[in-house]
Amino acid sequence: MKYILMFLTIFPIYCSALEPPEISGEIDRIQSFEIDGLFDGTANTWTRTRFRLKLDHYINNKSHVHIDLKMFTIDESDFDWKFSEVYIDNYIKALGFLDIDMRTGVQQISWGSAYQINPTDNINPIDISDQGAILPDEKLGVSAMRLKFYPSSYLIFTGVLIPYFVPAYKDSSSIIPEKTLENCEQAFKLTAQSVLGCDLSVSYFNSKEDFPDGNDQYQNVSIYGGDIIGTIGGMALWAEGAYSEPEFNDPYFQIVTGGEYTFNNDLYFMSQFYHRNYSQSKENYLMSVLRYPFRDIHTLQFGMLYEIENEVFAFFPELNFSLAEDVSLIFSGIFMEGDAEETIFSQMKEKIFIEMEYCF
Repeated sequence: MKYILMFLTIFPIYCSALEPPEISGEIDRIQSFEIDGLFDGTANTWTRTRFRLKLDHYINNKSHVHIDLKMFTIDESDFDWKFSEVYIDNYIKALGFLDIDMRTGVQQISWGSAYQINPTDNINPIDISDQGAILPDEKLGVSAMRLKFYPSSYLIFTGVLIPYFVPAYKDSSSIIPEKTLENCEQAFKLTAQSVLGCDLSVSYFNSKEDFPDGNDQYQNVSIYGGDIIGTIGGMALWAEGAYSEPEFNDPYFQIVTGGEYTFNNDLYFMSQFYHRNYSQSKENYLMSVLRYPFRDIHTLQFGMLYEIENEVFAFFPELNFSLAEDVSLIFSGIFMEGDAEETIFSQMKEKIFIEMEYCF
């Protein structure tokens, strides 16, 4: 029903516009093979074919429509589709001097400055159905209203209102919160740009945890965060952290600090340290990525994640061949060394991925 209402809202606006929309997208097919059993024919496999269509339409210089539609099949049988994003942007001048960007609809709201691991990026739940990512990077869109205020040239204030809760996981026994005003989620962020060469921000998110607890309920949680990023001598450096207060469990915090640099020969290097502090345990990780383009169109990448306390390594090699303009063939994998049972790797399986991608 919500998608029908969005269509009825957006379609008349689309018809009134003078300029045609900008259309882009991608078609990709990815197959994974678990290494355990690979050579005796008993390995578990997973296949996804996905068609993604994006539409951007500028109604005028104050309004913009964006649609991101995904259609996919899993293991050649289950067809599904969803809107990753479908929203309307409106640019408003309030009180004659205050610039406001208003975005309404299903959207992705990404916060944080670290590389892939972002303690402050909590508004969109992880899409756990995506098994094609080495580290979870696909997120579910949430229906929200996002307002950005620009009180000065270097300050940005962001407010987000999410009218109903979207979990990362639910089953038949999960108790989903009622769609009431009391259960609305709110997020706020204040960003200061170009302060001594750095961008920094503080944030707050009042929400529910993405996964149910032992009673099949979703706990309320308050998350206080902050991040900073800047450059020194061509090197980007960042730090990001968040302090979480669940309703019934002990509070905990996470912090990431690191940097990245691209050498004159186009070799890219990133390294960062990640710490999670729970009442029962403390976890420390080192993450590094090396990426090198060769023959101008192909890319070789090597990633590593190391859990310090238990001395567990996870390796993520990737080779991206450009077969033609906008067509890529990608080989990647997950390989581990050590006992991963008590670490962030406990749910990972050693796998090999083969992916074909076409962008238009």
